[in-house]
Amino acid sequence: MVNQPSESVEGQLFAAARYGDTGKLRALLDKQPDKLNARNQPYEHTLLHVAAQNGRLDVVDLLIDRGLDPNAREKGDNTYPMHWAAAAGHLDVVRRLADAGGDVIGDGDDHALQVIGWATGWEGCDDTVHREIAEFLISRGARHHIYSAMSINDADEVRRIVERDPAQIRRPQSHNEDLRLPLHFAVHRKLREMIPLLLELGADPLATDASGFTPIAYATEPDIDTAILQAINECIGPTLIVAVALHDWAAASMLVERAPSTVNADGVLHLMAKRGNVAAVKWLLEHGADPNEQWSHWGARLTPLHLAVLSGHVDVARVLLEAGADHTIRDSMHDSDARGWATFLSRQEIVDLIDRSDRA
Repeated sequence: MVNQPSESVEGQLFAAARYGDTGKLRALLDKQPDKLNARNQPYEHTLLHVAAQNGRLDVVDLLIDRGLDPNAREKGDNTYPMHWAAAAGHLDVVRRLADAGGDVIGDGDDHALQVIGWATGWEGCDDTVHREIAEFLISRGARHHIYSAMSINDADEVRRIVERDPAQIRRPQSHNEDLRLPLHFAVHRKLREMIPLLLELGADPLATDASGFTPIAYATEPDIDTAILQAINECIGPTLIVAVALHDWAAASMLVERAPSTVNADGVLHLMAKRGNVAAVKWLLEHGADPNEQWSHWGARLTPLHLAVLSGHVDVARVLLEAGADHTIRDSMHDSDARGWATFLSRQEIVDLIDRSDRA
């Protein structure tokens, strides 16, 4: 790796740690051993954080042998290097950090997930490697919480956790996740087996996150939350959102006949677009829903087309555009139109669809 003359020693150190250049790192630290505890900006993570995240075991060995603390915390999410290694799926690094005295529990991170939650709780952390990391952490003294147990679809462990402490069924995630509850998380992560289990254990299908959204607002597939929709029906009777989501057209027609304005209320078209429910979107449009209605979705006022783009639902986008959706309307948070969202999210099919609609 060729360094630019203007690159600082700290910059060279962090680059070497990131790319696994142990020779370069050793040479730099031999010359300036006081730089071992260098902190990168803006969140002050250490060389060990960077090496751990990138799976650079040789670098991790070097840094630990030189005396770098495996339990040093950075100031963004208040995490150890082990949190980063676990999230990235580097079991060998997690083991090395633990052997060096690293805290396998890792309580106090800003997401309130502990190391085991960082190993299992993010998108993509549901493969064999991340499960093995969770098992390793448990072998060294960590314990599952409800979110980590759900993430690996361990129904027995979820039962044990709730039986031991019934309040866990209502345990919110951190402010970073909008204080969503286990049922919200299960829908968001598409944990199909967990949803009926949580309802059986007493989860409230109408409980809300910090923004006032129930679990069904997290759905990005048409049938992911059927059990929740049915439970809501049993709790409070038919609502338009539930009726159209379940394709109960008779109930939906009755509700709209009684109060025509409901077809444009509560973001019903937006949520059906987000979950890719083509039949429900068509029904709502046929019964007077406005394809350009703007509704607040986690702080951003946007259109149904924005949410179809967000979830990558090409068929829904096509139906909305054919119904007169204006793709030039900008959302209030990112100041971007639907095509801009599609470009940013690499939804090329929808970009092409919008471009064709302009030429038509």
